[in-house]
Amino acid sequence: MDTLFIFYLALGIQSMIVALILFFYKSQKQKVNKYLGFFFISLCIELLSFVLLWDMEEMFKSYNPFTFNFLNMVLVFFYATETTGIEIKNKYRYYIPAILEFLVFSILLIKVIGSPDLVLSMEHILFLYFDLFSSTVFIIYMCVRTILVIKDHNKFLPFFYTDAKYKSLLWLKIFCIVFIAYHLIAFGAVITALENEYMRFVLDGLALLLLYYVTIGSLTQINIVNITSESEVKLSKRKQEENKEIYKRVSKAIERCMVEEKAFLDHDMTLKTFAKRVGESSRLISKTINEMEYKNFNMYLNHYRVEEFKILIESEKYQKYSNTALAREAGFNSRASFYKNFKDIVGISPTDYFDSLNSDIV
Repeated sequence: MDTLFIFYLALGIQSMIVALILFFYKSQKQKVNKYLGFFFISLCIELLSFVLLWDMEEMFKSYNPFTFNFLNMVLVFFYATETTGIEIKNKYRYYIPAILEFLVFSILLIKVIGSPDLVLSMEHILFLYFDLFSSTVFIIYMCVRTILVIKDHNKFLPFFYTDAKYKSLLWLKIFCIVFIAYHLIAFGAVITALENEYMRFVLDGLALLLLYYVTIGSLTQINIVNITSESEVKLSKRKQEENKEIYKRVSKAIERCMVEEKAFLDHDMTLKTFAKRVGESSRLISKTINEMEYKNFNMYLNHYRVEEFKILIESEKYQKYSNTALAREAGFNSRASFYKNFKDIVGISPTDYFDSLNSDIV
């Protein structure tokens, strides 16, 4: 028995086993894994069809209806879109080329078996070249689309998982890139008449590596939850934009209350009383202040009080006031609170700050 025959048979059986694992392994992404399962089923049927047609003359094998050139990458593409959470409308349209391919080649295979001379006709030769060209273009097109979907998946991952390690579809991206190269080499070999035994060996070896690579990738991620959602990401981004507008409006109201009304001078000012004064909820005020890069409301309030103290200490009207008295005029309700917050915000104590002012005057 031919070694290549056993090779195809073994690969066909292996693909069937991988498909069954993907179909029946209980995982949180079992529905998504089924697309890869169907991908391996199509590979299994294709490989076993080579075995079944093994004794057929080589010229008839070109009409094998089970090659699924227009199906394999569609299934991989659907796996990527389902994982990414991108909705594809009217999915059935993507199966139409594969159905047509199967029907046309089934009819042609029956015809050439009945009339072998048709194989050598110019019409059939041109048709096979056309099919090679169109299937190569289609596969490259679907590979590129899959790569673009994977790019979106990488963008979406941080929205759903704090640790995205091992969750990316990098392995599938690499598969698509190598698969494009494989088909370009195969197409070039046929067009330039370089399809000899050596080239066949190179292409079969590359196909074997691709099969094992996609098998390892599929089984490695079989239970790794990496599903995202384009609609949720868009909704999240839309909410962020809406929140930015809200924060912008509220921040203006807060600044106006602080600058024009000097709300910070109230010793008993709290987040709750300030929120009532501004006319917004305490929660929204707090979030807006956080967006303004202040840790909390008290820090924001004390920032204005410290700036007010700096103005007062240089004013002639308050020259005879002590630091504590000036602090109270600025809104602080205790000496301890004033000293602590002043040093936290300015970086030096009020006394050192006062001394530095005097040294500048001198």
